[in-house]
Amino acid sequence: MSLLKASTVDFEKAWEEMQTPLASLLSGLPQSLPNAQWLAMYSSIYKICTNPGAPQAELLFFRLRGLLVTHVDALLEKLRRTDGEVEFLKAYCAAFEAFTTGASYISELFRYLLALHIWNDIAFATLKKRIARSVVGIYDTARRESADDANVCGLRRERRAEDDAERCVLTYYALGLCKHDPMSLYRAELDRPFVQHTLEYYSALGKELISKLSVSEYLKEVEQLCLKEQRRCEGILHRVTIADVRQMCCEVLVQAHAERICADAESFLVHNQTDDLHRLFVLFSELPTEHALTSFKNILKKFIEQRGLDVVRQFGHEDAAKNPESYIEALVQVHNEYFALIKQTFGFNALMRRALDQLPELLARYTHCLMSHDKRPGGTPHELHPAASGIPSTSLLAEESLEKKVETVGVVFCLIDDKDVFKKHYAKFLAKRLIKGTSIANDLEILLIQKLRDICGHDFVSKLQKMLKDKLLSKELLGAFAAWMEEKDTELRKEDAKHALAIQLHLSTAYHCDVLTAGAWPISSASAETQLLLPAPLEVHVALFTKFYTERSSGRKLLWVHQCASGTLQARCFAKRHEFALSFYQMLVLLLFNTATQLSHADLRRLTNIPPSDLSHHVASLVKAKILLASSDAENPSYALNFDFTSRKLRVSAVPSAPVEPAKAVKATSREVAEDRKMALQAAIVRVLKTRRDILLPQLEVDVVEMLRNQFAPSPEMIRQNVGILIDKEYLRRHESSEHRLVYVA
Repeated sequence: MSLLKASTVDFEKAWEEMQTPLASLLSGLPQSLPNAQWLAMYSSIYKICTNPGAPQAELLFFRLRGLLVTHVDALLEKLRRTDGEVEFLKAYCAAFEAFTTGASYISELFRYLLALHIWNDIAFATLKKRIARSVVGIYDTARRESADDANVCGLRRERRAEDDAERCVLTYYALGLCKHDPMSLYRAELDRPFVQHTLEYYSALGKELISKLSVSEYLKEVEQLCLKEQRRCEGILHRVTIADVRQMCCEVLVQAHAERICADAESFLVHNQTDDLHRLFVLFSELPTEHALTSFKNILKKFIEQRGLDVVRQFGHEDAAKNPESYIEALVQVHNEYFALIKQTFGFNALMRRALDQLPELLARYTHCLMSHDKRPGGTPHELHPAASGIPSTSLLAEESLEKKVETVGVVFCLIDDKDVFKKHYAKFLAKRLIKGTSIANDLEILLIQKLRDICGHDFVSKLQKMLKDKLLSKELLGAFAAWMEEKDTELRKEDAKHALAIQLHLSTAYHCDVLTAGAWPISSASAETQLLLPAPLEVHVALFTKFYTERSSGRKLLWVHQCASGTLQARCFAKRHEFALSFYQMLVLLLFNTATQLSHADLRRLTNIPPSDLSHHVASLVKAKILLASSDAENPSYALNFDFTSRKLRVSAVPSAPVEPAKAVKATSREVAEDRKMALQAAIVRVLKTRRDILLPQLEVDVVEMLRNQFAPSPEMIRQNVGILIDKEYLRRHESSEHRLVYVA
């Protein structure tokens, strides 16, 4: 066209020649134009637009627009007179398709004019509400028919109606004239009214069904309704609408009745209705929030805990003491049963796995039971075995059997998400075994820690290995102290007369002292702030050991944690000799009765400086063992030695049972885990940024999760929260180009 030369043209004559072929094209009637006529129209249009005297492109534009408007007005009048929804849609689609076909030919002649604007401004703007109502009406008819129709979709019974609806939807796509958002017309004029009507329809239907069906039957019906609606929309409506409709169905049919559904969830668990449980889980998972799924998770968790309590009641105190291994295995079996349920029925969903979040502590206590030979009572109600009595000894569990069970612990450990929680509890139990000397074999302790190291790496077990190392070093240190005392014997006696008492105590008493690294051992030093009043020989002996250690290890400070100590006292004041296994506080109390026959509670507090709550607890255990007799004075009772004490046993244990772990302590443990996770997460983020220097947030989340997978599974929200903290601390910053791009600040 650009090769043609500009020339004058008679506009009216040229338009008269073009008007009839253009009207014929728009009518959709069979029409074949010879090439000569096409070329003549091209030439005329070019001459009109490039007329040297006065270009008449604007006049041509309005003439063509008038032709299109007249044609569309005629179609509009014809469509208005059409009766019946299906017939109307069929006529509308036929007219639109004929118009767009003709407009496409005209567009080749008039590229600057978009004929669809004419249709949109006149026909669609007038009929759009009726079009949407017609599509919704066809779907309403299909829904009602599908209730009595064996076919999946009611639209299949009226194939022509389905085709007309599909063709009508395509017209919305063709009329999407906004280049930046071509779907805006479809969303505004069809998607929104369709979804809103669907919400109202299924909301009313859900209320009707829930009132006359059981929850199990209701879930089956909802599953079928959602499936039918999805299939009814597929291939006709846009995928965005299909997703919106599916979610809307779940909201009005499931979320609106979640409380009623959850009320029957426990019944599904009791009767092992796995199909109903799976159906419930799938429908809850499709909801926009996790509120309903969290409620169901809490029901599952409570039910699992109840099953565990049933095992406790079934065994009872005595049976558990006689057969602790079977007791433990029964509890583990409960866990395995519901672990399989979560894996098979709930697809191993992360939220549902939290219903088994007691597993880390359970496994830690199980491990403690296997690795300990302590037969004394004194466990807590939270322990895996009631009263912690009857723990299997080496005679009950051969070393080979123990090694197999250690292997089992490693296998179960791999299944735990919160490995850091297991380590927190395991460290407490390991410290208890090492301090009290109740571990079956040091080699088995090393074997298990090595297995944990192989699974999670050296950093994970560094503190546990330090605990074992401290025990070995303490043994060597005690030998060196004995040699130092022997070497300095004469010098110490001359230095202070009190040293003779300490030397005598050292030579006549069998004792062991552990020097533990602060920070590696899960031991609270709060009680160490209270300065106990020790017997004179013991106080001097402590001072000598402190002097020896300070000379040997400069720069280190000893903090004595006496509440962890225990020992055995020999008593020769009864009918026969007895040995009492006691806590350190109890030893301090009984030693006072070497010089007194009766002491009040206030006297014991004044002479020992033991914290009041601890003093009452430990003295109560002595009274319970009938070693001491207590007066009836509730405010300030007095205690006297029971000279009539008798026991068939030579060695009598009066160690008090550990008090029930208070809620504050449980929360403190959770808080410690949260703080440890926060530090580990921030360290991992900085480590990744140091390596990459520049990274997108989604990739950072992937790298951090992979780095910490052997400790715990951080959520994206947790990662983003700590990224914000590190930005505030100026360890990293957001890139200027995008807030989702992070840069390391050296």
